[in-house]
Amino acid sequence: MSNLRKAYCMRVRVALVAAFAIALSIAACFALGADGRWLSGGVSGLVVTPAIIQKELGRFLWLPDTRIGQVNVANHGTTPVVLNLEVAGIAHTEDGSIDVLPCPSEVGAALILSPAGPVTVMPGRTAAVKLELSRAYANMPDRSGLCAALVISGAPVRAQLAPRGLEVGSTIVLPVMVKLPWRDRTRLAVVEARVESADPEAGHPALALKVANEGGAYARVDGRVFITTVDGSRVAEAEFGPALALPGCVRAFGVELAGSSLPPGRYLADAQVRADGKAAGGARFTVSSLGRP
Repeated sequence: MSNLRKAYCMRVRVALVAAFAIALSIAACFALGADGRWLSGGVSGLVVTPAIIQKELGRFLWLPDTRIGQVNVANHGTTPVVLNLEVAGIAHTEDGSIDVLPCPSEVGAALILSPAGPVTVMPGRTAAVKLELSRAYANMPDRSGLCAALVISGAPVRAQLAPRGLEVGSTIVLPVMVKLPWRDRTRLAVVEARVESADPEAGHPALALKVANEGGAYARVDGRVFITTVDGSRVAEAEFGPALALPGCVRAFGVELAGSSLPPGRYLADAQVRADGKAAGGARFTVSSLGRP
């Protein structure tokens, strides 16, 4: 991640923490229910379904379908809650943790919310927010998808003293990923491969692999890696993934080479990647092994 991008992420994190008193790590703030719901960590009792929106839009003749889906926000608390809806940029770290970024103007205009907010939800009731892709964006010939974060913040109609202190509300971050498959220009690149030291307990080495999504839409990445000696003798192979990779992001994979040993020396790593189950290229790297510690 570039220094500029790190600086943006840090500023956004600080601003959101000050405004909402939360951290941006989804796993740390919210509980994901078994049926695909975000359960808010505050006292407002918000339940959001689904936990993620992932949609491939179709088309009829030359007319694209722009309907992305619907988000339901249920108020399981005891007081009315006012919802504010905001579209933000989204990225992820190499391990898949979500980063919320400043929203590019193009993304903010492309993702249409109905209603746009604020929305009041009474106790025991549910608000439905429909999401649609603007037709102007869908008709751009150089666009094959869109990724964004829908930030849903809820607070009581009136801030009031609760038994455990001031009732401040909750914020939930919902990833929204859209693909225009008829314009799918998936571009994955293996940007790094290296052999890691063998795990003394497991007794086998591992390959650290990084795959960059250089296309314009999200992709589910998986693949297989082959390890050979310099003379072409195959000594190991293993599968990796699957994992989602957002446009402009790098995803790291730890590939265990079970049942194999790599004596000290130089090897060739041939990584073949797939995007959504289809071959998407690969790369070869020369890697070095130091053997077992």
